[in-house]
Amino acid sequence: MGTLLENLETFCKIPGTSGDEAAVREAIYQEIKDLPGCTVRTDNAGNLIAEKVGKEPPKSKVLFCAHMDEIGFIVTYIDEQGFLHFGCVGGIDSRVVIGKRVLVGKDRIPGLIGAKALHLLTKEQRGEPAEIKDLFIDIGADGKKAAEALVRPGDRAVWDTDFRLTGGGNAVCSRAIDDRAGCALLVELLKDDAPYGFTAAFTTREEVDGNGAPAAGFSVEPDISVVVEATSAGDGANTAEADYVCAQGKGPVVSFIDKGTVYDPALYETVTALACQNGIPFQPKEGIAGANDSRPIHKSRAGVRPAAVSLPARYIHSPVTTLRIEDFENTLRLLTILSRELPKL
Repeated sequence: MGTLLENLETFCKIPGTSGDEAAVREAIYQEIKDLPGCTVRTDNAGNLIAEKVGKEPPKSKVLFCAHMDEIGFIVTYIDEQGFLHFGCVGGIDSRVVIGKRVLVGKDRIPGLIGAKALHLLTKEQRGEPAEIKDLFIDIGADGKKAAEALVRPGDRAVWDTDFRLTGGGNAVCSRAIDDRAGCALLVELLKDDAPYGFTAAFTTREEVDGNGAPAAGFSVEPDISVVVEATSAGDGANTAEADYVCAQGKGPVVSFIDKGTVYDPALYETVTALACQNGIPFQPKEGIAGANDSRPIHKSRAGVRPAAVSLPARYIHSPVTTLRIEDFENTLRLLTILSRELPKL
């Protein structure tokens, strides 16, 4: 059974774009299937749902949720030269795409993302970011038939990047930290000897409008949901502090609003008060940005009280998302407290 950081590395290394999460789901299942007090099932949307039985029945049914899928690419067409044309699965900034290595299909065929040669571009084109429709994946195939022997339309592609420690061991850098970090946290939460029962859902298709979470919210019927997510830390160079939204090294991010959800005000106060009482650093999400699985879950059935606890991550939706280990560990501390206190509400 892996540690928090070991599981993060294991999960991040597994390709799993939206709708293609089976391998990620299996890795998580292997970590939690034998945990005491856990009953695990997979629903028709592909969500992995773990019911944790506590020593006492909860007053409120609490659902913790993290999504298994990552952003990536999908092959749409193979041209006569053997180049793969593709679309994006989830939101990807074209500025971080050109020249990057990728792995294509279940056999993880290596390729790289290419674009029209610079000297062939017009002056106007050189001053504009390339559009995804003008890019292609080069797998070194000698023509269409050779490419079709390896890849077919509908195959997925993910960044080909390593998981590594940075900052002298204070941070990690990888693709898919959004939201394999959330998944690793929920695995740890399920290991805890919780006094009250709760449910953990590892959801599908979050990066494409949260298409897996509605099924989880409907079947679990929670009173309270806590979505565990990675969110964009804008604390980079040449950025005004007022535009950060959140920053690394300041602890988990607690949301009061984003582009998909207005969070329960009383629940927000409860979460932040519990962090203060237990000496856990945290920060509010200081901007209306992004959305997560709270959006579909809080509208499920007769309604669910939503909360969101996020990890401040730099360069999100890129091949080099970074996460501070202290933020990772402090988020686990806060989630552990929430799993013990929210069921009392």
